Amino acid sequence: MSLPGWNDLRHGGLLLDAQRQSEIAASTSRRALDPWLESEARRRAELLRDSGAGSTGERTEFVTFVLERLCGFEPDDQGSRWLRGSRIPAEWSRRALTGESVRPSHLWLGPKGAVFPVFVTGDRQVGIGRGRRETSRALGWLRAGNERLALLTNGRQWRLLFAGLDFDAWCQWDADLWFAEGAPTPALNALLTLIQPELWTPEEEGVEPPLLRAVRDSRKGQSELSEALGERVREAVERLIQGHGEALKRECATVDKADIYRAACRVVMRLVVILFAEARGLLPRNDAVYHNSYGLGGLHESLRRRAASGRSQAQSYGAWPRLLALFKLVRRGSHHPDLAVPAYGGDLFAPGSPTADDGLSRALAVFETASLGREPLSNAEVHEMLERLTRTRVRIRQGRTSRLVAAPVDFSDLSTEYIGVLYEGLLDYELKTAPSDDSIVFLAVGEQPALPLSRLEEMDDKALRSLFAAMKRTSSADADEASDSEPSDPASTDTPPLGAPAPPPASGATPRSGEPEPAPTEDPRQTIRTRAEAWARHAALTAGLVKKPRR
Repeated sequence: MSLPGWNDLRHGGLLLDAQRQSEIAASTSRRALDPWLESEARRRAELLRDSGAGSTGERTEFVTFVLERLCGFEPDDQGSRWLRGSRIPAEWSRRALTGESVRPSHLWLGPKGAVFPVFVTGDRQVGIGRGRRETSRALGWLRAGNERLALLTNGRQWRLLFAGLDFDAWCQWDADLWFAEGAPTPALNALLTLIQPELWTPEEEGVEPPLLRAVRDSRKGQSELSEALGERVREAVERLIQGHGEALKRECATVDKADIYRAACRVVMRLVVILFAEARGLLPRNDAVYHNSYGLGGLHESLRRRAASGRSQAQSYGAWPRLLALFKLVRRGSHHPDLAVPAYGGDLFAPGSPTADDGLSRALAVFETASLGREPLSNAEVHEMLERLTRTRVRIRQGRTSRLVAAPVDFSDLSTEYIGVLYEGLLDYELKTAPSDDSIVFLAVGEQPALPLSRLEEMDDKALRSLFAAMKRTSSADADEASDSEPSDPASTDTPPLGAPAPPPASGATPRSGEPEPAPTEDPRQTIRTRAEAWARHAALTAGLVKKPRR
């Protein structure tokens, strides 16, 4: 299995791929918390949150408690010990590029040459704004020696750093999200799994510890992750078109469907290019103003936090206008001293025009303006698109079989050539519109063809068996993987699952006590779903996909 809670963290670059997460989860034992430790950790985390950044003493006390009592880095008679502050010998000081002397705030030394450096900072945000300086200091300290992994924290944010020779990667926990409804979250479980002596201690003197070895091996698995991104980008294009369906129908009735599809591809590729630019440092992702008000990474982080807290985003609409502002910022640039961004220009970020003769430009204008009027794109829809672009599914080996698991995409490792190939691949598809009096069914077999429901209902049993036999031949090699793949994250969307009770209507008054309830109106969508489910049951039995029940 993959590492529980990994996808709930913030990420920069590729730290651990899905295969290495699976290996760590299977080979290490997570430290269990007794009730007192769990209660005390929750109490201390809440105190630190309520006091803001807290004093230096409060931070140090909390960091010491987490590392020793929660994570298990306690001094013992096997030689494990902590050095802190002025007690860290001068030999651990290293010269930074600025000429200053840098050393960790805490240093754990364990058996077989194990080293665990911890940097504690008083910055409000780790790695953002003023917090960039401490991150650079920690990375510089790692590169000046033989260590490559360190922990940087201000008490509330905990960032695991890896310093490569010409790149860095990290994942980050937020102490405010370690507990939900009084219970530990998967994010805290991920912390207790990765930050434990077992993964930081070499198997023998002179070799790399297991965690560092896993991080290095992860760099080799990025090619498969990049290849899987193409399908997710296409799905984001579909989601964008669906979210603007009514506006496109009204404003682009005479526009060729190919132009509408190309316009949607261009908008989604803007997001891909911005993710790439932020990952490569071409946009100021670590600037507080950019991160909190414009950045794609900052927006995605805030949407994920809201979804993780269980709050619906279906009636919130600020995300898409923020993205439109980001597009304009990238195109025009900014000369403000607090937000220095060069103007990139180019056709990709050129705005559309509702009065243009070019159909692509008119469709582009709909995507850029419709959400500002009567048909806003909800935050839930934007979150779903960003999840499609930044999370994908990769195949990992488990013994003789393999399975599909969710994994974040490392855009810093993508080449500009790959982005061009990705764009060209999108343009190989065509946009088709379902007829108003029919629906399209996507069959989760073989290459997942999309066929009209009316056409499927007209097939006799012999035609159904032939259809499924042909599709099953194309997917027989992946049958085991499909059966073992994990379900999608239900928190990533506000759409209820198939078969769930329909939500109450968004508007309309509830009848007063004693008043007759209005007669229910037939929902055409529910009628279509009922027809589709009835056909699916019949098709599954006829094609032998399931055994017919005896009763």
